Amino acid sequence: MKKKLLQSVGINDLWLTLYFAALIINMFISLLFPLTPAAEKAGLDIAMRTATAVLAGYFVSKGFTEKKNTSPPLREERTRKNFQSIVVAAVGTAALCMMIVVRYAESVTFSAASLSQVRDLYLASVAFLMGTS
Repeated sequence: MKKKLLQSVGINDLWLTLYFAALIINMFISLLFPLTPAAEKAGLDIAMRTATAVLAGYFVSKGFTEKKNTSPPLREERTRKNFQSIVVAAVGTAALCMMIVVRYAESVTFSAASLSQVRDLYLASVAFLMGTS
């Protein structure tokens, strides 16, 4: 079952589904514990809400449900693409975890520039996974 699901859905879409689930949970929690609009961390909420909306749009789009008519890639090419997707997804997962920890941690000090870079890494990984799925 797992192998058939992975072959029919694809590794990128599985990672995007995990991101989407994490973002939906985060959105619910942030409704219970809102930040003030002037808080430095408010930019994280904006980035995460934007990513949630983008992923929702992706999953309801024609591009997600339409099967591509391409010849299957060679095994070596597929392995390299899967490895690339796993690396990008790992970076995105680490960035998402960092953003969530910083967002909810009361005593964490952070550099605004570093936090901006982490946010950009996460959004870039979402865009890559969407674009190559």
